[in-house]
Amino acid sequence: MSSACDNVELFVDGELPSDEAESFRQHLPDCARCQHELSVLMELKYLGKEVLKQLPSPVDPSSVSAAPPVWRRSGLLVTASFAAGLLVAVAVVRLLPSGATVDAQPLFAQGPERRLEARLPLADADRYRPRARVNTAMSGGGSDVREEVPHGQLSKLRARKEIQELVAALLSQNQQGLAAEALQSLSQLAPSPEREATRSAALFVIKEYDQALAAADSALTMRPGLPQALWNKALALREIHLARMAARTFKEVAALEEPGWAEEAVRHAAELEASIANSYERWRTMDEAGRALLEGPPIRLPERFEKAPSARLYFYDAVRAAPDRGRALALLGLAAKLDSEAGGRQVLQDSVRRVSAADFTKRAPLARDYAELVGAYRRRDSQLPLTDSQQVLLTEPWQNEFLKRLRASRESDLLLGTLVVLNRVQEDLTLLERAGTDDPWFGLLWAQKKASKQDDVEAIQTLLDAYRRECQTRGLEYRCIQLDIDLSGLYLQRHQLSEARKHAERGMEAARAGSEWYLERDLLWQLAQTSKFANDATHLASAFYQEFLARSPDAPDIRRSVYQHLADIAWNELRVDDARRNIDTALATGLPLTVSGAFTLSDLARLRGESEDGARLTNVRLSATTPDERLLATHALGRFIIERDAAQGRALLEGLILQLKSSADSPAARRVRTYSFTSLLFEAGKRRAFEEVLEWVAQERGSELPSRCLLVASVDSERTLLLVRGAEGELVGDYEDSRRERLRPQLDGLVTKESLLAPLRACAQVDVLARPPLHGRAGVLPLEFAWSYLTRRSAAPVPPKPSVKRHLVVSDVELSDPRLQRLNPWLAEFGPDEERVLLQGRKATPANVLAEMQDASEIDLVTHGIINSSVSSSYLLLAREAGGAELTMSKVRDTPLRGAPFVVLAACKAAHTTYSVHEPLSLPAAFFAQGARGVLAATEDIYDVEANAFFNRIRERMREGTPPAIALRDERQAWLAKKQDTHWLKSVLLFE
Repeated sequence: MSSACDNVELFVDGELPSDEAESFRQHLPDCARCQHELSVLMELKYLGKEVLKQLPSPVDPSSVSAAPPVWRRSGLLVTASFAAGLLVAVAVVRLLPSGATVDAQPLFAQGPERRLEARLPLADADRYRPRARVNTAMSGGGSDVREEVPHGQLSKLRARKEIQELVAALLSQNQQGLAAEALQSLSQLAPSPEREATRSAALFVIKEYDQALAAADSALTMRPGLPQALWNKALALREIHLARMAARTFKEVAALEEPGWAEEAVRHAAELEASIANSYERWRTMDEAGRALLEGPPIRLPERFEKAPSARLYFYDAVRAAPDRGRALALLGLAAKLDSEAGGRQVLQDSVRRVSAADFTKRAPLARDYAELVGAYRRRDSQLPLTDSQQVLLTEPWQNEFLKRLRASRESDLLLGTLVVLNRVQEDLTLLERAGTDDPWFGLLWAQKKASKQDDVEAIQTLLDAYRRECQTRGLEYRCIQLDIDLSGLYLQRHQLSEARKHAERGMEAARAGSEWYLERDLLWQLAQTSKFANDATHLASAFYQEFLARSPDAPDIRRSVYQHLADIAWNELRVDDARRNIDTALATGLPLTVSGAFTLSDLARLRGESEDGARLTNVRLSATTPDERLLATHALGRFIIERDAAQGRALLEGLILQLKSSADSPAARRVRTYSFTSLLFEAGKRRAFEEVLEWVAQERGSELPSRCLLVASVDSERTLLLVRGAEGELVGDYEDSRRERLRPQLDGLVTKESLLAPLRACAQVDVLARPPLHGRAGVLPLEFAWSYLTRRSAAPVPPKPSVKRHLVVSDVELSDPRLQRLNPWLAEFGPDEERVLLQGRKATPANVLAEMQDASEIDLVTHGIINSSVSSSYLLLAREAGGAELTMSKVRDTPLRGAPFVVLAACKAAHTTYSVHEPLSLPAAFFAQGARGVLAATEDIYDVEANAFFNRIRERMREGTPPAIALRDERQAWLAKKQDTHWLKSVLLFE
């Protein structure tokens, strides 16, 4: 009886009928014998072709094709042809190039299971096999992988430079080191949906899930429905804990009905949905038990109820609502468990005893009213119908009268609880502060309320202090999660995205562990906002917003908010039709736009306006309630009007700028000021009133502009405005509004017209005033120009004249991340009058570096530069200390640089700029804000030995009297003339 194994030779020669060939393909992944024979036969076939190519005399093709392959000749012919076969083999060995004897296919299909969970868009690598179950040490020590990596075969693929096969072979091993090599190799391929899908698989293996999601989305943008990209997207969403979106994406894969893959996708979706249901059920069970405490004693509390973060919240309401002494004392056991969770102090047990000793003839009516009030608010928040009597409880007259009775009764715990429920604690902060001296729960609440009345810097410090004081032990998680929500929001206002993301993630981890459904939802929103502000993480932001919406898909206010932000994301990417569709979906809820949506609509109306848009923006302005909302809504309306009635729009926006001169400085005010100047600049630029443009730029900057050798650059979505002051002061301008795709990070194509470049060619050096989001990007001017970013708004600082200049060098840092390679020793060159200050090894901590920077006149920071991809923010990695190892923009911003130093950031991507339209956000900008006189840094990866020589030579030129911009230009040109692989040099920027 014949078997599939008898068909190997026919399969190799393509002589099997199509149905038998497909059966053999399905058989092959599970048959080691066939895999081996196939490899040998394919190799022989390849070798034969190579011999024929290199034979010295022509061969008749017909005679070659007519002869059966060596492995197919009958047994009688084998003996007769042995000598000839041996000669062919010898010739093959001699003629075959080194490394050309490998077939990658066995690397894709080793045995009946696959190691790689992600999918690859290469047919041989994407045949379905179930995922291998690998033994993992439960101590966390690693996996029991018995198969060794086929290094020999991989080496041959590297030698042959068959990139797609090599990448697939590397990734099929599912090892981080090989996946990193695969990523590097992929950069050699042209952009395509297949390349991006493969990148997503590689990023998934190295656990860069945010980037894996972005790569998968990029592939799907190029080719919607690409199965491998959809699969990898679902995996990335699952690892980011966006379970609803992951399940939905797996269902999209299942709908493609691919054998094997569809069934596995269905299983994954079912597991995710079961996890969602279980988490919600845990929360619902705890919530129902907690609500029931308002109406009766804790008879049937769920197991481990006291460990739920919100258990303490329900306990307080239950004690306050107790109508008699017995009901109060019935809570004593729960109080003991909650006290034990929070460190053992009898805070809650003491409160039960105090309440049980009250005069319930007076307290009971108040307690009953309190219970009714709490119940009404809970039903309203759950969007359940209210009775007429409950509706009365939500009215201001009833609440004011109830507070009056409580103050007269001196039942302080009921008064405080009611103020908390009504969100009116600020009316009696002394009462809250007094409660916080005995109970840390109220101490944390007092810190929140205190912070709400402070400016953002003070508020952040207040909340951080409270967190460090009370959140290091269990028991207060509910309040501590809320601190993280507040901190994330405050950092987001300051555009400190790394910190905003860190606190949102920390809060989310605690909320998820405690199954706190509503807190998880609030933190999803914070994560979405943080990713959106980063702008480079828009795929991640969209995923967070959609997961947020999937929790409450029918709530009109949530649909409005989500689709407003999705419209903004699409507009920033100049996907104009998508942006209009999303803003229309938000409007379809019947609710007026918020100020965020108004901002987007005012821009979108330039390219996809509708007749009702003006009325919609006016409606936003009329419905604004807070000063910041009114400010933002007025600006959005002015930004819309100036495109239709320039005079009216100018008057409205100029009035806003004038108003902001005398108002408090807030994030909203700063944003409105910058955007108002943007609208005025572009309105004048469109009229080609370029002198007027320069006047607006000078007014925004608050100082005179250079009168010669100046480039001013500004972009606003689809619009670009460029102005040049030439060597003789002549003014040339250019306005365009035809762009329909986002600018790339590298700005090589921004200033290309000779009409703009010619006036600058006679300049020894050029000042570039690039308004955000252009500031800090490489390639603004061609390499032959000596130029620097004009960063500071005020006059340049005058360095002090100490007896000895201090040159700080931070290098040879002891790194805590074992994945990062130790850098070569930095050979610093010091001036003859400089004091040498070295920070190395484990002493090079952020705190020590910041302390030494304050009085330095020269600074070299030599270490690894890292990009936090989820918020598109760079930081320098130093030696670890209690507060971490990262030197971030925020930490630099808090450090005065009294010595007005010139700073060299010898680290990868140290000049990377976080997207912002109202202020420069980068490490160089942070150094300038604190007093640096100049910064050298690169936007791309650099190499330590080359960078050492390059930056030292620039500084040497500067010591000889050459201006920094000219020193950078001349040294770069010298290196480019001598070296081939120095692409990173083009990314080195000077900020002055």
